[in-house]
Amino acid sequence: MSQSLLSAQASTLPCPSCGQMIYSDAAQCRFCSAAIDPKAAVEGANLQAQVNNACNQAKMIRHMATAMWVLFGVGLIFSAGTIAVMAFFFIVPASLILWQIKYGRLETADPDFKRAKRDRLIAIALWLPAGLLQFAVIALSAIGS
Repeated sequence: MSQSLLSAQASTLPCPSCGQMIYSDAAQCRFCSAAIDPKAAVEGANLQAQVNNACNQAKMIRHMATAMWVLFGVGLIFSAGTIAVMAFFFIVPASLILWQIKYGRLETADPDFKRAKRDRLIAIALWLPAGLLQFAVIALSAIGS
């Protein structure tokens, strides 16, 4: 029964007329009073849900790439940090590829989605140098041993 209650909740979408966020079950926009087509509202709400998921995942990937630098510093002291950096070296690009496959073709004017694309690029810029530095430290420690 709780599943049916969850699916009955209205989601949000930008009004096709004014762009303000409204509930998908609204008959008209509460900001500009434009009539809302129920079918278009469902499609808009689904697109908005995808945009929200894309934004959340892009931010998570960026945080993982940032964490690589922190873990790199920790890895200079404790070996557990090195293992974590190596794990993120493979997890971050896999996540970026999956993000691109799932959300790369979304077309929306949502400014948050533009930020999500920027977060994805920042993650790449953070990921590559941290991973390469970690490999260099490992190589240098192997040579020194």
